[in-house]
Amino acid sequence: MRTLLSIFFNVILLLNTADAPLNKNKIVGKIAIPTEVPLLKRGSNQKYCEEEPASPRKKQIDQENHPNRHVVVSFHSLDFKATISPTTSAIMNQMEKTFVPKVLPITQGSTVEFLNSDTEVHNIFSMTPRATFNIGRRQPGKAVPQLIEKLGLVELRCDIHCGMNASILSLDTPFFTKANASGNYEVDGLPDGNYKVQVYHYSLGFVEDNITVKGGGVVTKNLNLVKP
Repeated sequence: MRTLLSIFFNVILLLNTADAPLNKNKIVGKIAIPTEVPLLKRGSNQKYCEEEPASPRKKQIDQENHPNRHVVVSFHSLDFKATISPTTSAIMNQMEKTFVPKVLPITQGSTVEFLNSDTEVHNIFSMTPRATFNIGRRQPGKAVPQLIEKLGLVELRCDIHCGMNASILSLDTPFFTKANASGNYEVDGLPDGNYKVQVYHYSLGFVEDNITVKGGGVVTKNLNLVKP
């Protein structure tokens, strides 16, 4: 009986393995990003507010935190359901009246740590459908965890400072990254198959495409965020 059970489970294991893509592929490319883009989303009615002249530190943060430096590219399988784990060390900080980073990509079901590293009181709230929350006003140095169960964008604001805004991008795939300051990116470990490619830019929105990878090689996929 024990031998028969062993054979049975070995056959099941082989069948499952045969169904799973074995090759792992790497995708590299460059995203064409417009040089001049607004700090807010296209079509937003909210104005960028400055209550006082920006400090040198604020100007440095704004440069490092510009939407062009937080472009997320992700690959979503059209053939199988990818296994995802919660994103570790998912932190949305507040510094110099600014959310840092401008865009925080996570896997769906991750907990984001909202941290106030500024010198004054801040709030974080979201009015996004299916992701509505308000963590209240927090003193400097205080962190608050928040579970993000929604798939897609979660828009963040501060009810004290009208110029503070950012996005959490909750994804159903482990295959994502941020492009570097030059627009270059790479994502490794994709099994053979067909994928939807998604690029997100805070001010410009989404661009989508498709790609097929196979054979365990390196595939180049250049993308364009410059809309007509």
